Amino acid sequence: MSAITTDLHMAFLRPLGSAVLRHSSTDDKPLSVDLALPNPPRLRVYMYTLVGGVGTVRPNEYKAVLRVPRQPVGAYDSFDHSDDRLALLVGYRADLDVFVLWDASLHPRFKNGGNIQVRDTTVHAAASLGRAEQRRPLSSGITEIVIACQSWNLASAIDDRVAWTGGVREGQWATSQN
Repeated sequence: MSAITTDLHMAFLRPLGSAVLRHSSTDDKPLSVDLALPNPPRLRVYMYTLVGGVGTVRPNEYKAVLRVPRQPVGAYDSFDHSDDRLALLVGYRADLDVFVLWDASLHPRFKNGGNIQVRDTTVHAAASLGRAEQRRPLSSGITEIVIACQSWNLASAIDDRVAWTGGVREGQWATSQN
């Protein structure tokens, strides 16, 4: 893969520290991560650069452009949830040190190059407060909780993402509407 993939994966692994028991090569996409208990033990991390913001077509949002390995341009695909691994859909904005975690189970099919969004206010709140959440209504009628956090809050955000996957739960952090 690319140096960008390696950098993204290292940014994800670094704050988890000794909780990481083993992981696949940081060049591999997706990244397989085994964590020590009480963390979620087996993850498959689909990680993307968080792009957008001021100066873009939609200046009030950031987005991640979705692709999975061997997905032809224009083709639809899905995240791999096999082998008892939870698929984690993560965006990262290095200059703000903000991770965004969407619910991969609520996005079963996506087009190569399609994107997933988060409000700029959610990202900026996470950058200033350490963590924020956003309720994001989907076309399916389900409301997704998107979690944004800084690296020092990543383990806790992953725990919440796992607990809230497929459902909506009230959070204790700043929550904005889409």
